[in-house]
Amino acid sequence: MAEEAVVYIDGEYKPLSQASISVLDQGFLLGDAVFDVVSAWKGSIFKLDAHLDRFEDSIRATRLTPSLDREGWRAAIIETVKRNNYPDASIRFIATRGLSTEVITDPRKNTPTEIVWAAPYVFLADDVGREKGIRLMISNLRGFPADTLDPRYKCVDRLHFQLAKIDALDAGFDDVIWLDHNGHVAEGPASNIFVVKNDVLYTPSEGVLRGITRQTFIELADRADIEVKECNLSPFDLFSADEIFTTSTAGGALAVREVSGRPTRANGPGPITQKLDELYWKIRDDGEYGTNIFD
Repeated sequence: MAEEAVVYIDGEYKPLSQASISVLDQGFLLGDAVFDVVSAWKGSIFKLDAHLDRFEDSIRATRLTPSLDREGWRAAIIETVKRNNYPDASIRFIATRGLSTEVITDPRKNTPTEIVWAAPYVFLADDVGREKGIRLMISNLRGFPADTLDPRYKCVDRLHFQLAKIDALDAGFDDVIWLDHNGHVAEGPASNIFVVKNDVLYTPSEGVLRGITRQTFIELADRADIEVKECNLSPFDLFSADEIFTTSTAGGALAVREVSGRPTRANGPGPITQKLDELYWKIRDDGEYGTNIFD
């Protein structure tokens, strides 16, 4: 590892202690920025192209005009991980609306700030949570409806996520899940959700971020001949589930043993959760879908 983490920012690689943005950057002032998170394992970045696809979609939809093109972002991501010498890494890349020196600004005229930051690989839960499962709380808050802010925008405006997570932690839970404005199960602050009932795998179909890890688990279920249904789910489906797990870049599948006081029948990692998680880590160990960092 580097003695101090190295960050890419606007064409330069700087020590973390020297990497900064202006307080006038619209990403800071207004949360006007998009990002993505990809992970490396054993020197291989997983599904980098899929993450770049999603990032490019957010950039286009947000009308940002960064100087880096797709290959430029790819090169900056790989080089940042190399300079930090992290074979196992969590890598965040960000494009903000950028600096404005005017009080009332035309956002079309800003030059975006471009950042790539890498850290040693992060798991969403600690060792106990990964072994025994976590406790989820259903939040009283709701995700933004698509006609306000489509959840496919992977943007840095995370205040409602933070408030929901704080409420869950204050109540003694490990994480939170929220519903959409129709009362359907949506997602968590950093994860998608799956439900197992009678050996069928269910996951919400609408109002959720297009999780790359979520899609990977759908593909793995197909390999394992496990039926998958993308459909609307209600809290009752969570309360009556055989198994529940969340998926994220930060650790693959994470079993849920309880939702708002109702234990799952498996009360932890059930057989389908375990099988799919084993398949996931096998493809990670094998470098499948991987972009080699240190070649």
